[in-house]
Amino acid sequence: MVERVAASSYFNRSARLRDLLVYLTDRVLEDDAAEVHEQEVGHQVFGRAADYDTAADNIVRVHASMLRKRLEQYFTAEGAGETAVIEIPKGNYAPVFRERSRPEPAPAISAVVAEPAAAIPPRKDWRLAAALGCASLFAISTAGLAIRGPARPMASTVGPTVRLFWSQILNAGRPTDVVVDDAAVALYQELTGHAISLNEYFDRSYLRSLPAVATAAGLDPQVATSMILRRQSSFADTSFSWKLLQLAEAQNARPNLRFARDYSFRDLKANNAILVGNGRSNPWLQPFEPQLGVRWQFDKAEGVYYPVDAWQGNRTFATGRPGEAHEGYFSVAMVPNLGGTGNVLLVSATGGSATSAAADFLAQERWLHELRGQLPAGKAGEFPPFEALVKAQSRSGAAREVSIVFCRPAGK
Repeated sequence: MVERVAASSYFNRSARLRDLLVYLTDRVLEDDAAEVHEQEVGHQVFGRAADYDTAADNIVRVHASMLRKRLEQYFTAEGAGETAVIEIPKGNYAPVFRERSRPEPAPAISAVVAEPAAAIPPRKDWRLAAALGCASLFAISTAGLAIRGPARPMASTVGPTVRLFWSQILNAGRPTDVVVDDAAVALYQELTGHAISLNEYFDRSYLRSLPAVATAAGLDPQVATSMILRRQSSFADTSFSWKLLQLAEAQNARPNLRFARDYSFRDLKANNAILVGNGRSNPWLQPFEPQLGVRWQFDKAEGVYYPVDAWQGNRTFATGRPGEAHEGYFSVAMVPNLGGTGNVLLVSATGGSATSAAADFLAQERWLHELRGQLPAGKAGEFPPFEALVKAQSRSGAAREVSIVFCRPAGK
């Protein structure tokens, strides 16, 4: 029954409420817990410190209240035929499963407040469906995807080093999530200069300070609110995901395509993940930044991101001037996930051209073989945790030139 509730329209578009429901019911059904305390939930579900102050942080109470309302809605309408109901008593977060004698009639009309999502057409090629679903869900153009046509078979062209690398990210033993950026939140931070931490992003607490921050930056608060609530991802990230789906086919894998706003700490602890963007556009990269030297800075005057190596005296890598060969950069890193049970691939870039170059780089035997040669031997010949900065240089009409600036083990 829990699976049906979690998959219902009342929960399938709210990762936080779904995670909260699954965690609480697991504690009762699998651990036979009689009590589940607020601090435990805050730590295990919402990523708070184990000893955080629950009096100052009400994230669990707020989401528990929302969970109670959604459960009541589900069992009144969509779940009216269930023989039992799930209730979350106040003061104790351990769910109660209460049997009911007869199904309650569903109302003629039921309203669910949920964020809109695009339907994926049935029985189409799964790669195209996922890519088109991503484009429509995140409110970006699908034109670039439509003109590509069917994906080319890649299984016969993938080299041994490419297979080795991707086997650490895409494997049958663990789900892999492709998490694309939240362009609206990135734009908000660029316009206001106000950084949003992962905790603020996850629990949406940054929305409380939005009117004051927007006003201070000279923005209309209503316009800023409308902008930041949009579900948008960059075209570059969607194009990267398209190429990645082709690579996944060669590995007989089907990763889950996720929007950053719908992701959770629970997922990042348990699954393999591919995080696309930077700490502003995809805050899920932030927990891994202490292990890496590359920091992505935003140049407001030029409207571009550029890499800075904090481990080399804040060395800055600037793009080329107009009229010269354009120099873009992308960084690639692989580190353990938050639970230490899988791997996370992080890909950041200066722009769309560099993001596209990163996708090509990660699919070519030559470049991954060179990358592997600059790293110490890992377990069973695998890639160890690492980070690399790569320069992609091109002129109009000329082939793109790629060179590895540096490659080193992750961690300092």
